[in-house]
Amino acid sequence: MGNEIKEGVRIYFALPHLYEQAAACIDEKLRGNLPFANLTVLHYRAFGGTGPSIFRAAGAVELMILSADIVDDLQDKDNSLTAWSRMSPEIALNIAIGLTFISGQMLLTCEFPLERIHGAVQFMNTQTLAAINGQTADLLNDIASEEDYFRMIKQKSAAFVVAACMIGTFLATGEWNSQVRDYAEELGIADQIKNDIRDLLDWERGDFKNRKKTLSTLYLLQFITEEDKWIADYFEGRLRMEEISHRREEFERAVERTGTFLYTSVRMRMHCYNYLQIVDKLDIDAHWKNRITALAE
Repeated sequence: MGNEIKEGVRIYFALPHLYEQAAACIDEKLRGNLPFANLTVLHYRAFGGTGPSIFRAAGAVELMILSADIVDDLQDKDNSLTAWSRMSPEIALNIAIGLTFISGQMLLTCEFPLERIHGAVQFMNTQTLAAINGQTADLLNDIASEEDYFRMIKQKSAAFVVAACMIGTFLATGEWNSQVRDYAEELGIADQIKNDIRDLLDWERGDFKNRKKTLSTLYLLQFITEEDKWIADYFEGRLRMEEISHRREEFERAVERTGTFLYTSVRMRMHCYNYLQIVDKLDIDAHWKNRITALAE
């Protein structure tokens, strides 16, 4: 899979500087566990797919995710640790755009029946466009309710989880499986809530610094007391970070007092439970069902 990704970048990024910078991004991606590619391969095998062709398709999915990650970090400016965050943003943007097209090219040249290839490409494009809408909603931060929040993360965070699972399934069967779509969305939502819980207290580069309206912050703002009104003032832009930087312990106490972590943890577990309920109804071999069930751990 790694070789497929590297070869695609080598072919299409002919300018030496562009290739070298892109290769640094790819190397960083390959040092991770490639979760979306693994989802694609897992679902292909679970639904009866055989042979090595799936690895090219899985690499294409992972390249699309990398492209989205690069754009997300460039826009949010909240992650200075990645290879693409340390290079010129103009070059990083070109790499992200190029990876989007390379991903499509890789899918189009997979060794599957043409109708399955075209279906996979179409679905990837649809999910990518959904993610762009979700990312824009996230950037605007115009989220006033939990309904707004869940609409946004279904588009932004869950869209690619759905894409990875559905593309693997479709390439194996030639059919769109509504159960897979439904549980993949539940998994994507649960993962995003988990990230929100983790990021809430990360003042250096997390949701607090960027005043992001997440499930955690929406709940917190709903139940803060008068003495914690400064938190609402900060999230509404009436206070700057330097004006409240000394109040971190107060913020942590407010989070504890309002039960914010408990509430968001319960909501996360609800989506995990929904995920497991749908997976349990799958008509596939027990080995693969157990593998898919384990993703919720």
